[in-house]
Amino acid sequence: MKKLIALLFISGTFLNYGQSNQILDFKAGYSPQTVYNQTTLNASDYEVTYSGSETFLETLKKNQVPNPTTIKSNMTIETLSKTGKANKEGMFPITIEYVKAVDGNGKIIIPGGTLLYGNATSTTLPKMDSIVAKDMEESLKNVVFQTVQSTFSQLVMPQKKLKIGESFVQESPLTLPIAGINIEMMITTVYKLKSMNSKDAFFDISQTYTMKMSDTRFDTTGSGIGSGELTYDIPNHFMSENTLKMDFNLNLKHTDFSMELKSKSDFKQTSVITKNK
Repeated sequence: MKKLIALLFISGTFLNYGQSNQILDFKAGYSPQTVYNQTTLNASDYEVTYSGSETFLETLKKNQVPNPTTIKSNMTIETLSKTGKANKEGMFPITIEYVKAVDGNGKIIIPGGTLLYGNATSTTLPKMDSIVAKDMEESLKNVVFQTVQSTFSQLVMPQKKLKIGESFVQESPLTLPIAGINIEMMITTVYKLKSMNSKDAFFDISQTYTMKMSDTRFDTTGSGIGSGELTYDIPNHFMSENTLKMDFNLNLKHTDFSMELKSKSDFKQTSVITKNK
């Protein structure tokens, strides 16, 4: 019995030692000659409560603005991204097709078949250069193009070598237009590697939101937190699943009025990755 206990202890110690010394070479990005089927689900609830002078509140009534104002938003977006062969410099073309983009009522946000073209490398995210969309107004084309390019610029992640239990930090600026006011904040995201196997690495995500307003006309305070999980496909060095739950509160004061915002959001993105021969 003593020998058995000793053997179990030695085996357990060895397994723990082996796992703790696994090293993940984290370098998220696209690969040449690969197909990415991505589905994004985003649900948000907003509640805005106004207070202020009688004149201000009367103006809200005249403009039929409910107080508080509640907004529920749901989006489902499916995209198909394809990359081509890399040239001598390591650059390869990428095409992103919107297969489906609808709101919670089934209303089309972006027409299916909308295509964006650009280039990428294995160490840099895509830089889009054109958009093709049949029967889409030029203004909406520009919005879609700028949104996609801006999203890629905010998704840049550092290349890291991590052991289980280690983490890295990413900071991203964000601007939200609310009631005609641009709300500026900084999102600090911590990714902590909790486990891994030969195919996948699993991270816990924690976020904090801090105000960073440059508009001095308003006295603003606000904060938020987020939490979620990320699955990193090791062979394809790409995120195969990403989930986040976010809560944010904001108070904004002006001479004649004040506004309180409460928001909750759920985000989930999954990716199916196959090689394009």
